[in-house]
Amino acid sequence: MKIEGLSRSGTGMPAIRVPPSWGRRAVVGGVGLLASALLVWEFSRPHALVGVHQLNSYNDGVYFGAALRLAGGELPYRDFTLLHPPGLPLMLAPAAALADLVGEPVAMAIARVLTAMMAVGVAVLGTLLVRHRGRVAMMTTGVALACSPLAFDAANTVELEAYHLVFCLLGALALFGGTGTLTSSRRRTFAGGLALGFACAVKIWAVLPIAAVLAVYLVFHLRDGRRGPLRWLVGGMTAGAAVPVAPFFALAPGRFLHDVFFVQLSRGTSGWASMAVTDRFAWMTGLGGVPGLTAASVVATGVLAALMTAVVVSYALAGDRVALDWFVLAAALATVAGLCVPRQFFNGYGYFPGVFLALLLGVVVGRFARAVTISRFGTERNVKLLRRTAMTTLLVVAYAAALARIGYARNYTASYVDSGRDLASYIRRGACVVFDGATALIEADRLTTNRRCPATVDVYGQWLAADPAHPPPYAGPFEPRLVREWEAAMRQADYLYLVSPRSSFVPWTPQVSSYLWAHYTLVYTAPGACLFQKTAELDPRRLPRDAADRLVGAGRSAQEGGDTEGALIDYTAAARIAPRDAVPHYNKGVILQGSGRSTEAELEYLKTLAIDPRFGSALYNLGVLLTATRPAKAISFYERDLRVEPRNAAAHLNLGLLLVGRGESGLGREHLRTAIRLNPEFRNQVPAGVRL
Repeated sequence: MKIEGLSRSGTGMPAIRVPPSWGRRAVVGGVGLLASALLVWEFSRPHALVGVHQLNSYNDGVYFGAALRLAGGELPYRDFTLLHPPGLPLMLAPAAALADLVGEPVAMAIARVLTAMMAVGVAVLGTLLVRHRGRVAMMTTGVALACSPLAFDAANTVELEAYHLVFCLLGALALFGGTGTLTSSRRRTFAGGLALGFACAVKIWAVLPIAAVLAVYLVFHLRDGRRGPLRWLVGGMTAGAAVPVAPFFALAPGRFLHDVFFVQLSRGTSGWASMAVTDRFAWMTGLGGVPGLTAASVVATGVLAALMTAVVVSYALAGDRVALDWFVLAAALATVAGLCVPRQFFNGYGYFPGVFLALLLGVVVGRFARAVTISRFGTERNVKLLRRTAMTTLLVVAYAAALARIGYARNYTASYVDSGRDLASYIRRGACVVFDGATALIEADRLTTNRRCPATVDVYGQWLAADPAHPPPYAGPFEPRLVREWEAAMRQADYLYLVSPRSSFVPWTPQVSSYLWAHYTLVYTAPGACLFQKTAELDPRRLPRDAADRLVGAGRSAQEGGDTEGALIDYTAAARIAPRDAVPHYNKGVILQGSGRSTEAELEYLKTLAIDPRFGSALYNLGVLLTATRPAKAISFYERDLRVEPRNAAAHLNLGLLLVGRGESGLGREHLRTAIRLNPEFRNQVPAGVRL
């Protein structure tokens, strides 16, 4: 086999020294076990396998939701918006097809396990890819890939990154031999192109490592006048990308080009998920996920600078510089630079360049290790000592990195909840649900419907498709097409599921907002979840028995947290679905009275008393509310309250002052004395001119 880039030093050093197969298997197996063990622990956390993250469970609903739609005969681009190529929905379609047998939550769990297996595959394939640099290089890359906190981001639920990276690495393994040289096999070249092409059909970002591969081929083959390998490579890439994409493109070419290319290239930002370049470096290196690490962006910038210095030094050392080394360097530079371009950057984005940085780190460490072992210090005794030191250091680093990942995962999974069963008890099977996040509905086994309903899976993408320059959160003016889509969906739906009553994914024009409150009733609320039912179809008897109590409890929590508007929404909903419950009306009255809305507060207290005439707190609050404007009416409410709560010292005090003020001094003083007897501190509130 030909080996490119032989040593120029004349030292006689062999260009490549590949570790024996048993050593490679041991390292690869150890990395696979480490990555798998971490994922098993993470999935053992409460609700991690079948659950919803309160703050960050959006993408998995989009990708697996698209697979569910596809399995049900609805096609992306033609029937619903999808901002990515169709590769992942195609891969997940078999798991989605099981939903009819096992239910959507179990099918989603299967998809999450498949995603975790892909993340393990990334660690294993990355470790195997740098085998030409020795076991130290393999262990370095393997530890970085298995223990990075970003691996948890990519593997804890259905995401694109692990899938398209697996195919990128498979393509690289096919194209480069065990010694890091380009394969001379047409079959392997074509297979590598197929894998890279399909990676691009999963996520368009795969064009960055593809560009690195093409650059290496141009340098190593075209300089020798050989065009055949490049043709086989390009042919494989074209086939790998075109075959899965062609049917969907043929059915909706305009929508496909607009959503997958134009929107992604032109999308703006409203400030959400915008991130400085140095902060992006923190997530590309994985340091952004290390718990307790302050100034992660500064540390990450220093780490990248040190890595680039090490690259220059190691690549300049005497010795081999094979094609795979150049590919790893080119891919790392391309992915890091490419991920500095988008206006929005989410934490999980860092996993993509992070994988190639881990490969580059392994190559650099391997080159340094090889250079040291053949230096003047390279006696057999020193080489063994260096190897033992390197292995010990790697084990310590692996232990620290694993702890960092576990800490990151523990903090993240603490926010998982399993609201699927609760939602399922509120939403009748087969109903049409319009939503701003599909994950919770999948966990409730309520995404698919047996009636005509919008086939949405990605409302954020739907917004971008209509108005890529102004993504949410955006206060308007809104794109008319987007408003029409939401108005039509709300008219058609039986239920509306939102993360909050003012979800930033909905274009809240006055008309849309008015339609919601006029035609829907809030029936369920929890952290990050609000379910509305069409009022015309609402039958409180079909709701869970504790539906109103849940809403009242949520209102109290919101009220205690200072969210009075949210509390009013919860109490209003509870009063609507439990019309004979006085508590929601009373709680509304308290908030309205506290905000100075006296007329509305009085109305709510009167509704409370219409349900329960002996509701003492409502009687007392009405007395307080009317003292200044209608004292005679206030006296009557205080008297009624004292018949219910004879030991209410405040009512005695207020009533006594009112009676003294209108000339009934004897009775008034009696109430004042009673108030002081019940609460001696009230003596200071009696005016000086009033004799007790």
